[in-house]
Parts: sequence; structure tokens; C-alpha cells
Amino acid sequence: MSHKLIPLIIGVPTLLTLGGCTTISTGTHGSDYLKIYNAKNQQIYAVTGKQSRTIVARIPQNYNNLSKQKIPANARPSYRYVMHHAKHDVKLTIQVYANTRYAKLSGVPVVGGGVVKLNQKNYHKLSHPQKYMTD
Repeated sequence: MSHKLIPLIIGVPTLLTLGGCTTISTGTHGSDYLKIYNAKNQQIYAVTGKQSRTIVARIPQNYNNLSKQKIPANARPSYRYVMHHAKHDVKLTIQVYANTRYAKLSGVPVVGGGVVKLNQKNYHKLSHPQKYMTD
């Protein structure tokens, strides 16, 4: 798959989310939401509706080089982001790891998912979800 297509494919959930900002946040597929889980798989944050779309728009989603490689065996999960856009029934999950800059994405339209190596800026943002919870 062309590396030029990857940002487009990853950006689809963002565009769908932002495109739905003027619509009602509930529909046949539930409601828009963002949920964040910690390493113990405990939900530490949840928001729905317009506020979830605002926060999702600030979460890094410009990933390049999505691949089917494996996450390193010693990787320790830190945070998991689950974003849902009800209008198009799109659910994107990003699993971030504490000791490696790799992230696992699932629910990506067209490709399904894969692994990406985060740049330092995106790794820092995704490793500190508290800023999303307080804004």
C-alpha cells in the first residue's frame, strides 16, 4: 500500500468525526464518544456528544507507515483510546505502550488496523491523557 494513502486512511475517522459536528450526536449506532482506559483496563475517562468530538479532534491521528508488524514482546500497555462516531458507525482504537513508541490501531476504515511507530510529540501526547480530561 502506498505510504501516501496511509494519512488519508487514518484521517478518515477524524474527518467523519469533524464532519458530524453539526449533526445530532445520537443515531441508529448509539452516540459519539471517547473513552480512555489505563494499563489495568479500567476506564479512567469517558465523554459523549459534542465534547467528545472536540477532544477527538485534538488527539494525534496523523500516522504514517501503518504496518502489519508485531508489537515488541516486552511492550507494556499504558493507555487505550476508544473513539466512536455514531453517524458512520466508526470505532477507532489506539493502544499506547509505556516502554516503546509503537501504537496499535484497530478499526481503521479500509485497512482494519496495524502498528505505527509514533514520533516523540505524538507519543508524549498519547502517554499523557490527563490533559484531555481537564480541558
